[in-house]
Amino acid sequence: MADLSRLLDRAIRTGSRIARRLPGTVGGMGIYFSAQHRLADDPGRTDWHADVDALLALADHSLARGRISASLRWYDKALRISYDPSLHQAGSSPLAADPAAFLRPLQDSVLGTIMLHGTVPAPSLPERPAPRRRDEADTTTRLLVIAQENWTFIRPIIAALRATGRFEVRVIEVDELAEAGFPDRDQILRGRYDLVTTGQRMPTPPEMIAGYEWADVVLVEWSHHVLTWVTLLDRAPRALMARLHRFEAFTPFVLLHDHARIDRMLYVSPPVWNLARIVAPGFADVDAVQVGNLLARGLGPDPGTDHDPHLLVQVGWRREVKDVLFTLEVLTRLRAHDTSYRLRLIGPGLPASASQDSSYHRRVRARLAALGPDAVEQLGRREDVPTLLAESGIILSSSRHEGTHESVMEGLAAGCPAVIRDWPDAADYGGPATLYERDWVVADVDAAVQRVLDLAAPERYAAATRQARDFALARRDPDVLVAAYERALTPDPAAA
Repeated sequence: MADLSRLLDRAIRTGSRIARRLPGTVGGMGIYFSAQHRLADDPGRTDWHADVDALLALADHSLARGRISASLRWYDKALRISYDPSLHQAGSSPLAADPAAFLRPLQDSVLGTIMLHGTVPAPSLPERPAPRRRDEADTTTRLLVIAQENWTFIRPIIAALRATGRFEVRVIEVDELAEAGFPDRDQILRGRYDLVTTGQRMPTPPEMIAGYEWADVVLVEWSHHVLTWVTLLDRAPRALMARLHRFEAFTPFVLLHDHARIDRMLYVSPPVWNLARIVAPGFADVDAVQVGNLLARGLGPDPGTDHDPHLLVQVGWRREVKDVLFTLEVLTRLRAHDTSYRLRLIGPGLPASASQDSSYHRRVRARLAALGPDAVEQLGRREDVPTLLAESGIILSSSRHEGTHESVMEGLAAGCPAVIRDWPDAADYGGPATLYERDWVVADVDAAVQRVLDLAAPERYAAATRQARDFALARRDPDVLVAAYERALTPDPAAA
């Protein structure tokens, strides 16, 4: 079966390379599929720009012939290549590096000008329910949460809000809406086009209408295609809010919302919010509040004294955006000072077979081999992460970009002082210093090595351990976080 799969993949790759030289639809599909394959093989290549230009030209050609649906499909293929995860999860994201240059082709094509610069006609405002009548004794906020599949981060918050007794919460999983409920991506793009060209909005499913009539506040978890769809509907809730994580900023949907319909954004990461406001100017007038996530494993007990200051730890290291090569270089230089320095890597490791390695994985494998198992402990996926952190000495974040990097906060809660690289793709937007103490953030490998060495003195390490725990308690204590959400989810934005 594996051999058949490889043969099929090779046939598709060969066919798309041949087809891309042909004119018209066949050539366009060849360009699209070959661009995907080439980026998967080498995310660092730059010829994807020409592929995007070719797809945008096909979109504009179809638009000129009045073929709206075909035009939107070609435009979507240009979006998919531009926002291919391999471009933004490996190496340096071209969007973060230069948002204006990245977006210019998508904005300046004929269809792109309509889709991204088009203004929503004033008469197309959706209908909102009348203010809910309640007596003085009714102080409960009715919250409706809407999401698709990924409830991981919001579920603990929903439970905590319910536990206060001050929130009544209902949820809508959009994949469970009745037939003709949640639309596919093609329909959402068409909905955006119709809205900015004719003022026509998409129909609201009956379940959503009933939810809007009930709720004081509607919260959309994840500000991607679900939020775009909600802002395009012909009905609106009394108050619409949404949560923004890192992922959504690297999708095209932040460009496609009807931003005027959003009453408040709840963002977890200042650098991501800063980037999103540059990428999508429609966010400029949207009220915004910073919130946090409840730690998945909790704050845990006060850390003991079993930390080993010479044992570095990193949670999550396989993906290129995590850039474990930075950490391995830090370790190499530390061991030149003192061979007792070691590294503990937690999380999925390299492919089981070296034949499946990407070029990045090959470099990582070589560095690990050079350091040897005595220097680097690869633990794989573990369920006892808090215990492992409580034994470790210093937690590292070597990533090129993060939203909050939750594992760092877990390490702090366990009493591990942090060494946090100034995430290169987030540095221009505030970087990790907007989330963590500036003294913990390092500019390069040399600064990271120096911070670790500075923590070697027992009295300084003990003070740093207490500071780490106190920092986590102050920002991730459940009572503090829930109170922040209660304020943020106040129906009247001016009351926050």
